[in-house]
Amino acid sequence: MRKPPELVLMLAPALLVTAVVVAFGFVVAPSDDSETAAGNRRPTTSATISTHEPEPTSGAATPQAGARTGKLTGPRVTLELKPKPKFKVYDPYSFTIATFNVLGHSHTKPGGNRKGYASSATRMGWAVGLINGQSADIVGLQEFQQPQFNNFVGRTGGAWGVWPGMAVGNLGVENSIAWRKDVFTAVQTQTVGIPYFGGQERRMPYVLLQHNATGQRLWVANFHNPADTADHGQNGGSRRAATAREIALANELSASGYPVFFTGDFNDRADYFCPLTANTTLKAANGGSTGSGCAPPPRMQVDWIFGSDAVSFSGYRVIDGGLVNRTSDHPLVAAEVAIPGRKVPLERARD
Repeated sequence: MRKPPELVLMLAPALLVTAVVVAFGFVVAPSDDSETAAGNRRPTTSATISTHEPEPTSGAATPQAGARTGKLTGPRVTLELKPKPKFKVYDPYSFTIATFNVLGHSHTKPGGNRKGYASSATRMGWAVGLINGQSADIVGLQEFQQPQFNNFVGRTGGAWGVWPGMAVGNLGVENSIAWRKDVFTAVQTQTVGIPYFGGQERRMPYVLLQHNATGQRLWVANFHNPADTADHGQNGGSRRAATAREIALANELSASGYPVFFTGDFNDRADYFCPLTANTTLKAANGGSTGSGCAPPPRMQVDWIFGSDAVSFSGYRVIDGGLVNRTSDHPLVAAEVAIPGRKVPLERARD
């Protein structure tokens, strides 16, 4: 019997292993045709953007160049949404405020009790010039009677808003607030009953104004508290009652969050300054204390300008003598006001 060649004996084990591996591959890995016949679709590889470098697997072979893998790698992509603003921001601004008792028409008409003055029409022309000369944007007017109101409106050509004017009658017009309409717009107009001569109430005005350029708002109220006179007697009790109502109004308006201003002829000095500044958040344009304890400013008029603690006053001045003395028996008082910017929660902001 012939023996197999020695070379054949050496190669036989290797050929046997190769045949087994090839056969196993045909059995385990189905062909494309078998997948189609079975109604199976080729699975789709899911590509995921990894946020980390892939960690190597121990013992795994390095994939060849160009081979597809189960994950796509690349840089992290971060999308940041800008949050909605939670506040509305209002810019700061400044303006000039004034107060002027213009001496009523009835005092200087024929038979009036103020002799030597020109007619109210002439005096109103001077008053408009004086107000404009101080670059006033808001002015509280007292003893501003109907003929003077009509004269003011005619001379200013509708450039000024006035409240209440004639809206609450001949007595109501005497205490009016005027503002430049190119600077402010009236948002809300009201009156409050204030005890006057003999305790009789007069309707006196307050108005919510909006600054046209910034949208900021402020309250202005204007008063004339009763004097002690020969014709109307002593009115200290009515002044104290008026002061109490004005303090209540200041606190009510301050609760709105808007700055508050008072202008007027209060016919009192320290007796008005002390209770008002001690019981409200208002301060005088010409200085002095705020809060408890009273230290009035060194020079006081019965004509006052007050404003909220948060505002800044500067350039306070009392214009008297010369043409002012020919126009009225009171000085013209004025001051500059700086209103700080405000940041208001959107749900409270009003446009």
